[in-house]
Amino acid sequence: MEEREVLAIPIDGGTDSLQEPGTETAAPAIATAAGRIDRMVTSRQRTYTAELTKAHVALMEREVILSKHIDLFRLVNRHYYTLQKWHDENTGWRIQRSATAIRLVRQLSATTPGYLYDRLKEPRDFACLTWILWYAENRQLTGRGNEQQFLLSQLAEQIQEQSTSGVDEDAAFDFRRPSDRYSIQRALQYLEDLGALQLVDGQTKEWAQQAEDADVLYEFTDVIRSLVSAFNPQLLEVVAKYINNEEKVLQPTLLQHILGDLFPVMAIKPLVRAWRTLLLGPVLLRYDDPEAFAELVDYTDEVANDLLETFGWLLDVKRDYACIVRASGMSSGPVTSLTPFGTSDQMAMLMCTAIREQVSSGAWPGPDTYGCVHVTTEDMNALFYTLRERYGENWGNEARSKGSRSLLNDIYKKMRQVGLLRGPDGAGNVMILPTVARYSASYERAGQEQKLAGKSKSKSETLTLPGLDESA
Repeated sequence: MEEREVLAIPIDGGTDSLQEPGTETAAPAIATAAGRIDRMVTSRQRTYTAELTKAHVALMEREVILSKHIDLFRLVNRHYYTLQKWHDENTGWRIQRSATAIRLVRQLSATTPGYLYDRLKEPRDFACLTWILWYAENRQLTGRGNEQQFLLSQLAEQIQEQSTSGVDEDAAFDFRRPSDRYSIQRALQYLEDLGALQLVDGQTKEWAQQAEDADVLYEFTDVIRSLVSAFNPQLLEVVAKYINNEEKVLQPTLLQHILGDLFPVMAIKPLVRAWRTLLLGPVLLRYDDPEAFAELVDYTDEVANDLLETFGWLLDVKRDYACIVRASGMSSGPVTSLTPFGTSDQMAMLMCTAIREQVSSGAWPGPDTYGCVHVTTEDMNALFYTLRERYGENWGNEARSKGSRSLLNDIYKKMRQVGLLRGPDGAGNVMILPTVARYSASYERAGQEQKLAGKSKSKSETLTLPGLDESA
């Protein structure tokens, strides 16, 4: 009894506590077990989050995930419902899956997606790709789907015949022209890389070079079906007419702006349009979609947190544009951006720096209400000639052997792809976009082409266009 009474006396003068003899270590043991469980739960949660992020990024940065990519294919399948739920809520895109392939079916809200592919470089490359998909679908519809093998010569003959209907002679394909043969070669190689085609016999290179009696036997795989989409031909006709109109080159690229009330189905919610444009890249401009941009600004914190948790990417919102920032070397997909490697990229970055200097010095007009600068091709020509005189010796032999006009056309193409510029239009007008302020470049010293200082986002290192404050 005395021992029990002694044990009942609180040692620290706090609340009373009773403890039976021999049970002095029970509480610490329970606490240790609880801590171990918490750590296991935390570890599993981290693993689950990492796997889900990997699945999201893979869907976004790969055109198709094949069953032969066993680990990735299983990972996306395992998280399919969670992945689809996220896209239902944010993008409205559908995840298409079969026993052999998984694909995120992306739908545009604007006509300027930034996802480009090294294999497909020219408009006729994309045209060939579309015709090959038509050929595959046509074989299926005409009852020849079970026989998936075909000769390249037969494919070329069908494309050439179909492409001549209702178009001018220059637009039609003629595979006697080397340029058209190389276009179809690049399109076939792209589909082969995706796993939609298999080379059975022959060499496409020999056919493209018009070697005597050269032909190639290909075979479609089940993946080709996942790449075929049904489009409204009337919608395509309206959009094609708009984007091919030289007077419309500098206009906003929002599909709703182009289509008006003709296709109400294209009336997508503003925040969904913002998500789509950000993910497809290269940039969401206030100029293109003021409504979606305003919605993004209102929900910046929510979107930024969701983007970071879902993909591990950062959201950068400025006064006139917003874009996604990925860590260096993180992106494995076809995301286009400027790098310090490659002469055309270097020239584009040097042009960005020179443009900003022209505006800040007052030599060129200041930005408009959307942060865009309006100049002419004559202004760009004069600026590039000066730039070439200053830095031309740092460029490769191919660039040095080209004429300035040809090089400037290459720069226009590159800057349009990355979302830095629109135009020139039919009247020779060029619109420089506010994203030019993201780049600053110079050579460390003459003769060191690969030592180019690359992209910079630091205010201390980047000259800001007047009225285009990077901190806004």
